[in-house]
Amino acid sequence: MLPLFFFKRLSTSLSKMAQPGSVLTMDTILANHRHLSSMPYNNCNTRIVSLRDLDLPEQASDDEYRRINQEYTAQSDPNAALLREAIESIKHGLAPPVAFPTETVYGLGADATNEPAISGIFAAKGRPSDNPLIVHVSSVAHLERLTGEPLPEIYRSLTQEFWPGPLTILLGIPQNSSFAKNVHPAQSTIGFRIPSSKYARFFIAATDRPIAGPSANSSGKPSPTTARHVLDDLRGKINFILDGGPCDVGVESTVVDGLHDPPLILRPGGVSQSELVAHGKAVGNNFVHTAIGYKRHDTTSTSSTSSSSPSPSVDPGSDPAHPSYEEDANGAPRAPGMKYRHYSPEGRLILFSEKAVPAGKVRAKLDEIIQQSGNVPREDGINVLKVGVISCHWPAFAGLPVSSTETNGVHPQLEASIYAPTTSIATYAGPDDGSNTEKRVRATLYNVHIGSAITGLAHSLFGVLRLFDDLGCSIIFAETVKRATSSAASTPALDTDKDVQEGQVRDIEDAVIDRIEKAAAERVD
Repeated sequence: MLPLFFFKRLSTSLSKMAQPGSVLTMDTILANHRHLSSMPYNNCNTRIVSLRDLDLPEQASDDEYRRINQEYTAQSDPNAALLREAIESIKHGLAPPVAFPTETVYGLGADATNEPAISGIFAAKGRPSDNPLIVHVSSVAHLERLTGEPLPEIYRSLTQEFWPGPLTILLGIPQNSSFAKNVHPAQSTIGFRIPSSKYARFFIAATDRPIAGPSANSSGKPSPTTARHVLDDLRGKINFILDGGPCDVGVESTVVDGLHDPPLILRPGGVSQSELVAHGKAVGNNFVHTAIGYKRHDTTSTSSTSSSSPSPSVDPGSDPAHPSYEEDANGAPRAPGMKYRHYSPEGRLILFSEKAVPAGKVRAKLDEIIQQSGNVPREDGINVLKVGVISCHWPAFAGLPVSSTETNGVHPQLEASIYAPTTSIATYAGPDDGSNTEKRVRATLYNVHIGSAITGLAHSLFGVLRLFDDLGCSIIFAETVKRATSSAASTPALDTDKDVQEGQVRDIEDAVIDRIEKAAAERVD
């Protein structure tokens, strides 16, 4: 039996399709199912369902998770009823996708074998239709049952070490595939992973479906790391958000093509190149030659000019011994995040090089913005420009001459934020251009101190960008990621534990640089 919300949407959509005097038949409905599925849902009653109410073991078999689900959803508790509806909506297919937590970011899930349901993901997000999706499974046994094939030997030991976890592997499309074609548009491979979040694996096992799950945000916005972030973006577009608390990792999974020779990292993420190389060295397989299949961003440019687009890339293949591989199939991205600009906040994010602060370029840029600000919001009769500052190695407020501001009761969004303890607020008067003081624009600066550890920035970047959106910051200042290790070498030597650790840091740097460069609108060197 199909859920009520499907019939409501169906009747609304069909009424738009019907021509005056025409009769809608079942053949008409079936012929237009693609059109129906590509239309975004609206006016959904979006509800948050707590998964933290369940007593879930960290590790359990698929059958055990299904048993827990059956026992819990049989209760009369309202939360249990909502969870039952959410899982049933995935099984029925033609329904809005369901947001669910993983250890990396929140995903927007639908049955990967149901083409109309997958179209609902693209419609809800506004995602480009040629951007492939990653399929989440609950176990290797689940994956092999879906593909009808044993896991390729090259991945066998790799998945034993890194699954469950933030690693996505590419597999060839199975013969007589049941996967929806819009999961892998124009591709000969599909990406799979097993999340380490117990909540994600419980959800997948309970639906007994492969779950295609890109990040649960409007396309182009910062990825969501809390249920509230999902609600802010997708309220009214989906019915259910499964809440498992804040995500642990903060950046998406590493995407690896182990079928390529040498194996390629197509997207940097939670598992590093050095870890893959070390694994290959330990077990004696081809991952010892793991290469980079994406463009590394240059964070050491000496240009003194500003740019309206992110900086050019360093080609890790400049070393002939370690070539790079940047291949697209039919012009389409081989993995999520390879082609399109992502993660952009509503405010304009401007990156500054390490040398910009001592050179006075941060202050010069802010003065320039203030002078060009014709219409900004007014507070108590004064024009106020709100600016967010992400502080890692920078001094507070990027060294700008500011006057401190009382923080209590300044903004309810800040008071409710986990970043409130590390956020400082100050006022910058702006340049004295001789105009009437009352008409001059002042800037209120919100400085979030993340610290110098790259893991802290990886975990917090998306959340801080969303906080600045909540605070109404039209401008965001951030420093380019300062590399602790050299980016010149493609494959680490891995002779010592220190080499491995440095390689892991470098690859986390790659992941964060990739995200922040794609979020940026401008860079000042």
